[in-house]
Amino acid sequence: MRVLLKNRFVLITTYFLAVLFIYTGVSKLLDMGIFQSQIAQSAMLAPYASILAWLVPVVELLLAGLLLISSTRVWGLLGSAVLMLGFTIYVYLIWTYSPSLPCSCGGVLEAMDWETHLYFNLATTLLAGTAWYIDSNQTKNYTVLVTSSVGIIGLVLLLFYTQPQPSILQDESFTRIYKEKALEEKASQKLAYNSYYVAGVNDSLVYLGNSTGFTHGLVWNYHTNDTIHISLQLPDAPDNFASLPKWQVHGKYFYIGEGVSPSLYRGKTSDWTAREFMPAVPYYSDIVVLDSTEFIIRALHASTQKYVLATYKDIEPYVQIHDVLEQEDGNLFQADGSLHWDYHNQSASYLYYYKNKIANWTNGFKEPGQTNLIYSIDASAVSTHQGRDGTHLRDSPVSALHSNIRIWKNQSYVLSNVMGAGENPNDFSANAVIDVYADEYTHSLRIPNRNGEKARTFYINDHHIIALYPTQVVVYEHTDLLMAMSEQE
Repeated sequence: MRVLLKNRFVLITTYFLAVLFIYTGVSKLLDMGIFQSQIAQSAMLAPYASILAWLVPVVELLLAGLLLISSTRVWGLLGSAVLMLGFTIYVYLIWTYSPSLPCSCGGVLEAMDWETHLYFNLATTLLAGTAWYIDSNQTKNYTVLVTSSVGIIGLVLLLFYTQPQPSILQDESFTRIYKEKALEEKASQKLAYNSYYVAGVNDSLVYLGNSTGFTHGLVWNYHTNDTIHISLQLPDAPDNFASLPKWQVHGKYFYIGEGVSPSLYRGKTSDWTAREFMPAVPYYSDIVVLDSTEFIIRALHASTQKYVLATYKDIEPYVQIHDVLEQEDGNLFQADGSLHWDYHNQSASYLYYYKNKIANWTNGFKEPGQTNLIYSIDASAVSTHQGRDGTHLRDSPVSALHSNIRIWKNQSYVLSNVMGAGENPNDFSANAVIDVYADEYTHSLRIPNRNGEKARTFYINDHHIIALYPTQVVVYEHTDLLMAMSEQE
């Protein structure tokens, strides 16, 4: 009986691995351009992207062939265990150090987040290793197993520790003016996961959404330091979404949706239950709430294949397109950026990630304006190609010049990635840098790293800067802002 169970276990594991490798291998070969582009986003694999794009699926299909031939099955199981061990080590390193990179597994496995991938790969490694142990019987060759395992681990670690260090963008054409000791920490909250994002800030409440579990949220009161875990209810929603929905808070309402299906729901923060409420929801890649039934979206124009901004309302015409974003034909990355709405001035701003300027519009996009940033460097010449499914892909990693913008008291606050003249690289890397603009550049602020983590986004209200780190959120009182408010009043 035990022998029969062992044989069935080996057979089931063998077929599972064969199907897995055939599926992922064929998926990668069919979407070669996408797979290569995803590999190229990883610093440790980018130099070998063109080779690995062919090598990985070929190895997977070869292993599938070995698994399906009874005389070579034991070697297929051994190779599967070693390959999956290498994948496991790689996923752990990516999950720990670069969680924002795209998955390059192929097929539906891309829907997994990095943590799920880690556990899936680890379980598959153990299955393959156990099946090899049983199937090899008296012909166990531990030397081959140990040598192969050590070799694959060593190769992955070698690629990781010898990868090119991320270079800091530098422009010697400008010099920053830092306001020293401008921030004073007032409160902090540790986060259990690095997948939280700020969904809104109202008074002393910080609303945090979770990009891997979209119905879970956290509300933190930074005055009392109390936290409340919330569960969003969407009774009208389908069982599955085409992409993970994200939510945001504006006033007494919260809004949740995603632009691929597309869908949009609204509910009150008093009960966290949201329902459909808008007609003819358009496709979108970014959305900003103006009021309870009016939004600005960024979308891909069907006929021109360019990014456009659009006003979306609950009255006809529901969508009014504004073709105002600068980009060349077929190069969406040139128009990639961060959309922001200034509620005080009723104006829209768009920070181009790869251009050194902010575009501004008032009066329903009829009156354009522009704020030039202090650096002259421009990274908008992004080389791209189009995947088999029409997806626009970068040919190599390109660093964005900046990543976030907030407007407050007629000033623009830009989270910059560009180092100026005379700045120490270690000091620059040890802080997140915010450049402040009125009509022109005025000064810069440093948000210090915490426990080796750099702030990845921020919010501003009348008294505080709220900085989100991967595993914590910190509230700083901004003394200079308070002084500026007093002077203006």
